[in-house]
Amino acid sequence: MENIDIISYTTEQYAVLSETQIAHIREVQQEKDELEFKLKEDKDREKFRLLKNGIYRSSVYQSVCAELDERFNEQVETLRNGLLFYLRYSLKDMEEAESCPYELNYAYSYEERLAVVRTYYETTYSDPKERFAAFCEDKNALNYLGENYESLYEFYFVEASV
Repeated sequence: MENIDIISYTTEQYAVLSETQIAHIREVQQEKDELEFKLKEDKDREKFRLLKNGIYRSSVYQSVCAELDERFNEQVETLRNGLLFYLRYSLKDMEEAESCPYELNYAYSYEERLAVVRTYYETTYSDPKERFAAFCEDKNALNYLGENYESLYEFYFVEASV
């Protein structure tokens, strides 16, 4: 699989996505990659311009680069937020287990969803190893938590390993 860094999903999360959703992620990643390429070109163009004018060694280049980086980061964040919004609402159409033990409310923010899932697991399972095993078996959490899945997975993994 090519490098996808516009969002941080686990392999398990990608595995449950539809072909359409993966294609959309690839499109957004390509847009981000094009922005990175344009950023490099813009920086090179500014460097050449400043060298030509004899002021490259001044702090002007750092200022120009900071402005370009800021604009790039804003554009990437816009792409990322749009992709996460798309995934947030396209995932709810996927078939979910009716016996999910916690509320699957896609109107919640990802932070609220994380709190719901974490509260369920921490009140239901007192043993960290049992909690981690149950969490690993939860296929709903893969979709429901989005990028937060990996952090909760790692938290429960470390907790179970101690």
